[in-house]
Amino acid sequence: MQVMKFGAVSVSEAARLRDVVEIVKGAVVGDRGLVVVCTARPETTDMLINAARTAATGSEAQAEATRRELWNRHRALAEKLVADEWEREALYREWADVLKQFDRITRAIATLGEPSPRGIDAVAAVGERFIAHLLAVVLRQGGVAARMTDAAGLIVTNDHFGAAQVDPAESVARIHKRLSYLTQAGIVPVITGYIGATSEGVVTTLGRGGGDYSAALIGAALHAREVTIWTDVDGILTADPKLVPEARTLAELSYVEAHEIATFGAEVLHPRTLQPLVEPQIVLRLRDALHPDRAGTAISAAPNPARSGVRALISAPQLRTLKVVGPFSSAWSPALAARALTQLYDSGVEVLSFAQSFSERSTAITVRAPDAAFAHDCIASAFGVQADSGVIQEEPVALVAIITSGSGDVEPRVLGALGAAKTHLLALARATNGTHLSLIVPESELGETVRVIHSVLQL
Repeated sequence: MQVMKFGAVSVSEAARLRDVVEIVKGAVVGDRGLVVVCTARPETTDMLINAARTAATGSEAQAEATRRELWNRHRALAEKLVADEWEREALYREWADVLKQFDRITRAIATLGEPSPRGIDAVAAVGERFIAHLLAVVLRQGGVAARMTDAAGLIVTNDHFGAAQVDPAESVARIHKRLSYLTQAGIVPVITGYIGATSEGVVTTLGRGGGDYSAALIGAALHAREVTIWTDVDGILTADPKLVPEARTLAELSYVEAHEIATFGAEVLHPRTLQPLVEPQIVLRLRDALHPDRAGTAISAAPNPARSGVRALISAPQLRTLKVVGPFSSAWSPALAARALTQLYDSGVEVLSFAQSFSERSTAITVRAPDAAFAHDCIASAFGVQADSGVIQEEPVALVAIITSGSGDVEPRVLGALGAAKTHLLALARATNGTHLSLIVPESELGETVRVIHSVLQL
C-alpha cells in the first residue's frame, strides 16, 4: 500500500495534471494498493477564505466573483482534459452541487454579519472538493479506475475550526471501513486533503498545508509502506533554490530534523505531518512532480549515514508583523496580548511568532500575509482600539530558520556575517537545546540574508 499526495502545483494546469496521471499509472502497476490525496489549486483557498470574510460585511459581490472565478478556472481545465462528454457533464453537476453549498454558506455569513470560523471552514473546503472531482475524472480518462472520496467522511476532528484536532481512533476506523473495499477492488480513492469533519458531520479544516497531514493520517491508518508528497521542488533542500541556486537536496532526514524544518513555516511540509508516521515508522518521501525520476528526500526514524552540523535553512516569505505601538502603549498589559492571541487562535489564524517588550510596552505578532487584514481587526478588537487608529503598525517580514545538530559556533558566525552585510535583524530566537536559530528580517532582505548564511555556513 502506498499513499501519494499531490500539492497545488501538481494540479495547477493541464500539463501538470497529465503528469499526475502518468505518476499514478506507474504506481498502480507496481503496487498492491494506492490512495491519492490532493489539495486545491494555487491561491484557491486564500480566495475562498477572503470571500467568506468579505461576505460578513454584508456584501456578496466578492463571493459572487469568487464563485465565477472558481468555476471558470476549473472548467477551462476540464475542457482540455476530459474528452468524454458524459463524464464532463457529470463533473459539472458535481461542481454545481458544491457551489450550492458555497452560496448557502456565504449568504448566511452575509445575513449574520459575522465570519464565523465554522462558516469559513465550510467555504475553504470547496477548493479541495472541486479539484478532487476533477482529478478522479482525469485519472479515469487516463485508464486508472478512480473514485472521488470526501475526507469529511474519513477524518474525524473536534470543532476547533481552522486548525482542528484529529480523533485518531475514530478516524482509523472510518478510513479502514470506507477505503479498504475500494483498494481491494483495484480502485484508487482520490481524497480531499486539508479537510475533515466533526463526529456530527460539520466540516472542519486541518490548518494551512493540512493536505500533507491528511495523507499521513491515511497512510498510518492503512499501514502504508510509504507516503509520498509530490511538490514542485526536489525534496527538502539546504535552502530555497529560488533564492540560492546552488542549494542541494538532502537525501535523508530523521523525523526530528524534518519536524524542526516544518515547524518554521516551510511550505514543503505541514508541521503535523510526521506525527502519525513516527510510531509505525512509515517512510515519508518528498519528490518533485516535474522530475519523477529523482529520489527526493526520504524521512525516517534512523536515516543512514549519521550526520552532524547545519542541516538546512528554512525561509518563510510573505509574512506580516503586526505591532501594537503608540500612545496606547501606556495602557498596555500582558492580559491584552493574551486576549489577542486567544482571539486569533479561536479564529483559526496561525501565529508564526510572538514577542512582548516590557520596556517599550508593546506587542508584536507575526502572521501570514493572506491573514494580515483579518488578524489586524482581531488585534484591534482585543486591544479595544479602532483598526485605522495607527496604533497597530504592519511590516512585511520574512522568517529564516537555521536547523542544526547543536553545533555551538553557528550563532556567532551567522550574526557576524549578517552584521557585515548590514542586515536589519528584527527578532531572534534560539532553541535551548541548540537545534535551531530563527530570525525575522524585512521581507526585502530575505534573499540576501539566506544567501549570506548559506555561504558562511558552507552548505
